[in-house]
Amino acid sequence: MTIGADGLGLITYEGSGNLKVAHCSNVGCTTAEIRTLDGDPVANVGTGSSITVGVDGLGLISYWDATNSDLKVAHCINVSCGGATNVTLDSAGSVGWWTSIAIGRDGLGLIAYFDDTNRAVKVAHCVDMACTAANITTVDSTSRFSQGLSVTIGSDGFGLISYYYEALRYDLKVAHCSNVLCTATTSVTVDDPVDVGWFSSVTIGTDGFGLISYFDSNNLDLKVAHCSNVYCIPYHRSR
Repeated sequence: MTIGADGLGLITYEGSGNLKVAHCSNVGCTTAEIRTLDGDPVANVGTGSSITVGVDGLGLISYWDATNSDLKVAHCINVSCGGATNVTLDSAGSVGWWTSIAIGRDGLGLIAYFDDTNRAVKVAHCVDMACTAANITTVDSTSRFSQGLSVTIGSDGFGLISYYYEALRYDLKVAHCSNVLCTATTSVTVDDPVDVGWFSSVTIGTDGFGLISYFDSNNLDLKVAHCSNVYCIPYHRSR
């Protein structure tokens, strides 16, 4: 969910195998206009959708097309998202799981997602506001499975991605983009007891540092991690 340029809620979700959007009719969202943006009676699209609002004031939605196993994006045609232009950004294998989208300092979309074929966390940087294409970068290729990915833009203007990391251990990890395009990243383990980091969500606090909520499956606890710097790297000091 996000707040549109008109000040009203804009919610994206999967319904009956389709990508749908609900545009709130008032601030309290007591009613909403529901529209289907992608799919048909036999399709399965819209899983793991994430929505933000671009600098053009229009909604931008990343999602997984489960029928074709692709990463897709929908760019709304107006503020209420009465329709959308849909584009496939990555179709190399089974890609697009657990998407999360944010608008970068350059005004372009940045999408984090999981590539199940190559067992990799990836990021797609849109080439324009409508995200008609994207440049793809591998963030972490050592995880057997990653879910609950979340991306935000740090106070330094670079992407910060939290994700569940499954390899020899099951950890919460964070990747900090080294530039606006996120063509390079630095990854760090934030919490590493047995089986933590599920369903993570990251945002930036007023101190400019990342704040991450996540599930500790071993203890069945809700946890939060507060980064000590913009990189979310313990003991790091800028020179």
